[in-house]
Amino acid sequence: MRHTITLAIFFFVLLSIAAHAEGRLEFRVSRAAQPPKIDGNLDDDVWNDDPLVLGDWLSYNPLYGTKMLQRTEVHVAYDDRNLYFAFHCFDNEPDKIRTTISRRDNIFNDDWVGLSLDSNGTGQTSYHLMVNPSGIQMDALNTSASGERWEADVVWDSAGKITDDGYTVEIKLPLQSIRFQDGHNVRMGILFWRRISRSGISSAWPDIPPGQWVFNRHAHLRFDDLKQPQLLEVLPSVTYSVNQLRASPGSWNKPNSKPDVGLSVKYGLTSSITLDATINPDFSQVESDAFQVQVNQRFPTFFSEKRPFFMEGMGLFNLAGSGGDGNMVTAVHTRRIINPSWGSKLTGTSGKFTFGILDASDASPLDRTDHRLFNIGRVMYGLGESNYLGAIVTDTEEDGRHNRVAGGDLSFRFKKRQQISATFLSSQTGGGSVATAGGTAEQLSYNFSDRKYAVATQVEHYGKGFEMDTAFYNRTGFTSGWAYGEVNFYPKNTNKSWLKRVNVFNWDKYGRDQLQDGNERFFLAGLRLNFTRQGFFRIGSGLG
Repeated sequence: MRHTITLAIFFFVLLSIAAHAEGRLEFRVSRAAQPPKIDGNLDDDVWNDDPLVLGDWLSYNPLYGTKMLQRTEVHVAYDDRNLYFAFHCFDNEPDKIRTTISRRDNIFNDDWVGLSLDSNGTGQTSYHLMVNPSGIQMDALNTSASGERWEADVVWDSAGKITDDGYTVEIKLPLQSIRFQDGHNVRMGILFWRRISRSGISSAWPDIPPGQWVFNRHAHLRFDDLKQPQLLEVLPSVTYSVNQLRASPGSWNKPNSKPDVGLSVKYGLTSSITLDATINPDFSQVESDAFQVQVNQRFPTFFSEKRPFFMEGMGLFNLAGSGGDGNMVTAVHTRRIINPSWGSKLTGTSGKFTFGILDASDASPLDRTDHRLFNIGRVMYGLGESNYLGAIVTDTEEDGRHNRVAGGDLSFRFKKRQQISATFLSSQTGGGSVATAGGTAEQLSYNFSDRKYAVATQVEHYGKGFEMDTAFYNRTGFTSGWAYGEVNFYPKNTNKSWLKRVNVFNWDKYGRDQLQDGNERFFLAGLRLNFTRQGFFRIGSGLG
C-alpha cells in the first residue's frame, strides 16, 4: 500500500512539473498563392518574402556551443496539400562543399541541411528530413521511446543545387505523409540543422545543449488553417510463381504453380488517426536484409522492419529503457509476425494521448496446426516535451497456448540535463500442453549530461519465467547493472589549436546469471581525444 501511495505522489509531481511548459519562439507560416517548383532554384514567388528571423546556429556535434560562421536562410510556406521548406546555405568556399549521388540515408559525411518536425506538437514523434546539395534524401522517424529509426522512409520531394555563394535546397512534404491534428491555429514543433563536412561540425537552431534532444528545443510553426487531405491508399498485389524440379538429366517433373492475390489499405479516419488493414500481403518488393554474420553469436541477431504495413506508427510500441546497452531491443518486434495472412492496425493521437492497436494472424510455415494470433495494445500520455507515461498489453494465441504480458513505462527529464526511465512487465504463459508459468521484467535507468560531465546507469532484472512472444530481447533469468561516467577537458580554443577535447571515461557492469548460477563482470577505462576536422583517437583497457 505504501508503494502504491508513493508512486501516486510521484506521478502527481511529474504531472505538476510538466504543466509548466517553457515558452518557445513561434513563427506564423504564410499560405503560398502558387506552389513552388521543386528544382533547387529559389526563384519562385513564394520565396520572395523575408526568411525566418533566427538566432545563432550553435554546434551540437562533435562539440557543443561553437557559433556557425556560415549563414543559413530558411523559408517556410504551405498550401492545401503540402508544406514547403527552402534553405539558402551560404558558404564562402563553395568549391569545398562535399556532395554525392548516393543511396537514400547515406549522406552523413556530406554537407547537408534539414529539419526536425513534430507535426502533432506532442513531443512524442518527429520527422527528421535532411538533404545534401545534390538533393539526395536522408530521413528518420524519431520517437521519445526509441530515438531515430532510419528504416522509416517518408514520402517527400527534394532538390538541391550548388551556387556561387553556397547551395540551395527545396523540400515539399505532402500533408498526407505526416500525422497532425488539423484545424485553425495548428502548431507544429520545428528545429533546423546543418552540417559542414570539411569541419566535421553539425549545428542547429534552436541549439541542442548536452543532455537534451529535439523535443526539448523545438520552436513552433503556426498555421492559420490547415486541413488534412483525405488519406486513402490501396496497394493490390498479384503474384504467380512456378517451381519445377529436374526428374533426370534429360527430363523435368511437372511444374508446381501457385497464384497469390493480396490487398493492403491505409485510410485516414481523422487527420491524426490512421487505420491500416491487409489481407495476404505480398512483401516481395521489400529490399533484402543486410548481410550479418550469425555464427558464434551469444545473442540472437536483430533485423530491422522494412515491410510497409508495419511501418506506420513504428517506434510507438517501444518501451522506455529499451535498445542501447539494455537487454530488450524492442517490446514489439513485428518481424516475429513472419507470414501474416491478415492484419489490422490503428494508430493515432488524441490530445495528449498517443495510441496503437495491432492485430495479425501469422501463417508462417512452421510445425503448427493453427495460426498464431497477435493482439497488441499501446498507449502513451504526454507529460510535455519528451516526457510520457505509458502502458502496453500483448497477447499471442496458438494451438491452445497463450502468452500474455501487461506493463507500463515512464520516461521523464528534469532540470533539462537529467533523465530517468522505468519499465515494469509481467507475463503469463500457459495453456494446451504448456504448464502455466509467469515472471516479471523491470528496468530503471538514469542519465545526466552537460559539457563537463556525463553519468549514466541502468539496473535490469528478468525473471526465469518471464516470456514475451512479441518482443526482441537477448535473455532471461538474470539481474545486472551497469554504470558509465566521463569527464571532459577543453583546451583553450584558438584558430591554431588542433586539440578540441580530452575525455576520460569508464564503464563498469556487474550481473548475476540465475540460470547458470554464475557472476559476470566487465570493467573498461579509456581516454578519447577530439581533434579538428572530426579527427578522433581513443585508447582503452577492458577486463571481464
